[in-house]
Amino acid sequence: MKLNWAEALRENLHGLAESLGNLLVESFHYLALFAIGGATAWAAVMAFSGMVEKGHTTVDDILLLFIYLELGAMVGIYFKTNHMPIRFLIY
Repeated sequence: MKLNWAEALRENLHGLAESLGNLLVESFHYLALFAIGGATAWAAVMAFSGMVEKGHTTVDDILLLFIYLELGAMVGIYFKTNHMPIRFLIY
């Protein structure tokens, strides 16, 4: 009977640690997704401005823009579903 308070305290501590851990992991995921999304958007803008400066585009440039589009779509889908759709990029 004397150990019931210790068991209750242990369960409360475990629940608090689990909640704090989940908060930290989700915070890292959102920070990383914003960083990846921002870097992808920046790279796409820089690639497009490079094409405008050259005055012409090549197939390589267009394919690179499609890759940036897919990366941006992957980040958006992860925000909505919490699943990373890697297979779309592979296709």
